[in-house]
Amino acid sequence: MVQKEILEILRRFGLSDYESRAYVSLVLMGPSKAGDISKSSDVPQSKIYEVLEQLTYKQLVEVLGGRPLEFKAVLPEVALRNILSNREKEIGDLKNNIKILSSSLKPASGDSTIVGGIWSIKSKTRDEFFNKTIEMFDRAKEYAYAVTRDFSRPPRLAESVKKCIRRGVKVKVIGMEAINKISYYRAKWYKRDGAEIKFFETKIHPRIVVIDGKEVLMRLDNDIRKETDFQFNSIWSQDPSLVKVIDVYVKNLWNTAKTIDLRKMPEAEGEFEEGNYEEMGKAMTAFVRGIMAQRFPNTGIVFKPVSEQDENDAELS
Repeated sequence: MVQKEILEILRRFGLSDYESRAYVSLVLMGPSKAGDISKSSDVPQSKIYEVLEQLTYKQLVEVLGGRPLEFKAVLPEVALRNILSNREKEIGDLKNNIKILSSSLKPASGDSTIVGGIWSIKSKTRDEFFNKTIEMFDRAKEYAYAVTRDFSRPPRLAESVKKCIRRGVKVKVIGMEAINKISYYRAKWYKRDGAEIKFFETKIHPRIVVIDGKEVLMRLDNDIRKETDFQFNSIWSQDPSLVKVIDVYVKNLWNTAKTIDLRKMPEAEGEFEEGNYEEMGKAMTAFVRGIMAQRFPNTGIVFKPVSEQDENDAELS
């Protein structure tokens, strides 16, 4: 089979042209550094780390570490099965969303996931949270704030953010940990595409998205040590009083957060000065849990006070 046919097959699996070429080169070369992969695949040096990050997200490439970083291709028979498995899961999620939508649109006497102006969902993955985030970015007209841990984003969200910025929306992203070699390229992607970025270092804090001061989305995770098999609690609302509180909080957080210097890659984890924001993060998490439990008791979500959890369970990923 000629390389052109191989690249076409990979594109049918959802890979871009650059991703297809980089993956084929890495399979043929074996574990390699980004510069060598760029030369072999004809992917520009300025794009190669972003391409490798997307391949890593799609479970086609593994990061071996080292200095500079070295990458290894996951064998095609394993990697492509992973993609098929993810596609099947996406179809399953869509079917589940149909059930959720049908339930939400029933008359008031029926069970609903929308109570008192709040949308809530429990899930074993981040997919529902990201789907809702994409919807919100697509509606943004003036500004969007996002609080994330390490500036990661799935491909669909990345595309939504790009479109948002092209429309003239001011996008501001706050990370929750010091920049390291992996998050450096993620942060650089946001900066390059026109978003403003800052960080404050804390272990405990809900993920937050605020759009135009009109809607807010929060995610409360139970255990950062697991990627699956535990509940993600996502909460969305357009309730004016709740949105106002979170909007003011996130804007103040932005003003307090530190700027990020992307002129050079950090040499090691935690190169940037650590901020003293732990109590702020704990207070905000406790506030969110408290207000949702008291104001919206029928959402079906259990909000334990931070004091009732050990630190690992309260920590968010």
